[in-house]
Amino acid sequence: MIRKSPECSLYDWFVDELMRATADSTGKKIDIGLTNRGGVRTEMPKGEIFYDDIMSMFPFKNNLCYVAMKGCDVKALLDQMAATKFLIIGGMKVVARNGKIVSATIDGKPLDDERVYGIATINFLLDGGDGFSIGKNAVEVIHCKGWIYDTMIKYVKDLTAAGKPVEFENKHWITIEKDKGQ
Repeated sequence: MIRKSPECSLYDWFVDELMRATADSTGKKIDIGLTNRGGVRTEMPKGEIFYDDIMSMFPFKNNLCYVAMKGCDVKALLDQMAATKFLIIGGMKVVARNGKIVSATIDGKPLDDERVYGIATINFLLDGGDGFSIGKNAVEVIHCKGWIYDTMIKYVKDLTAAGKPVEFENKHWITIEKDKGQ
């Protein structure tokens, strides 16, 4: 799996597990996954996956976090991303054009400004990491135990023990449209 901005199968594989592990850890419903691309340091090599591969991919001591946030605050984060750089996104289809968000949907429904959404993220992004403060207007924040690499190592070990391959796909959560005049 190779890294490619703003989205690729490696990022989607990672954010899917981030969302699943955060839901398991907290017992909360997760609607959205948000994490930074810089936290995935290397690509996934083809073939057998070793402990060192996962350690190289996720070397930082970041832990999973659950954040409950109103839709209007999620929209503000998306506007910031569209104007600067996109985080890794999961669970939400986002369309941007000319540095602005055109649409954002979860399960085919537009984001609701007043609804509170469950977000799986990492502690690095809570208070300014990569310029994002996901915890700023949070209704609730829960810090999960363990590091990201522990979560990802367990995930790969569980798949291997079950005789399942590490499968991945680009889910196309992010679409950046070109200006129609260009």
